[in-house]
Amino acid sequence: MGDGMAQDVPQYQTIMLAFEGRIARLTLNRPDRLNALNPQMLDELLDALDRVRARQGLNALFLQGAGRLFSAGVDLDTPFFMEHVDDPSVFAGTRLLNGQHRVITALFEQEVVTIAALNGHACGGGGLGLAMACDMRVSVRAARFWMVPLMLDVIQDFGLSWLAQRVVGPSRALQMAVLGQKVDAETALVWGLVNEVVDDPAALTVRMDALAAQIGGMGSDALRMMKLVLKNGERSDLRTQLGMEAVANGLTFQSDEFKQKKADYLSALKEGRK
Repeated sequence: MGDGMAQDVPQYQTIMLAFEGRIARLTLNRPDRLNALNPQMLDELLDALDRVRARQGLNALFLQGAGRLFSAGVDLDTPFFMEHVDDPSVFAGTRLLNGQHRVITALFEQEVVTIAALNGHACGGGGLGLAMACDMRVSVRAARFWMVPLMLDVIQDFGLSWLAQRVVGPSRALQMAVLGQKVDAETALVWGLVNEVVDDPAALTVRMDALAAQIGGMGSDALRMMKLVLKNGERSDLRTQLGMEAVANGLTFQSDEFKQKKADYLSALKEGRK
């Protein structure tokens, strides 16, 4: 299983981080609170994401939740819902949210491929924000996805106002935010909220292990470059993107990873194995 809990990884209180070869596994670890997000968890997530970003040779980060579900959202008994906040300023909530949202940015801007494994029946609010900040999401069939803000007369945060509509479109994002309806896994698959749906937690573990094996065998430099090129393509015109593809591939053509994979592929063709 690789180097597992490497010596340079601290013993967190609310999360777990493990490195297994070219794969990082980050686990929300408050199962008694349904992995609800609290200030300590977000601070620890920021530290862990910094460590993932700084680690050379990684290909992917898998984000998952311990226990029976991924995350029920933010912990209601925290400053996130303005509980136990002594700051009288009208900007107190804004300052708190700006701090919380650093996690979304840190996750969204990871150079490696990020995949959320969505276990259990609940993935709402801040938990859904974490999932949507990942590149891909695999869900169990029993999962439900939702936003709750206007049920409380507040505004959707944790980046979902930006992340969700880029996946499901502005109309469906507004539908989720305003009506607060729970979207089942099959609908989420059709809408694009998730990439895959599996039957149960056991199948989710099997699928994550298969993805780890597949992605872990890829060249790290080429994989990171591919993600960079694709993200740039969301905002660039065709000519600019063609130029970026040429530069990026020109670099990968010179890599030892490409040369070895090319030699193996051509050898397999000659031997009739492809």
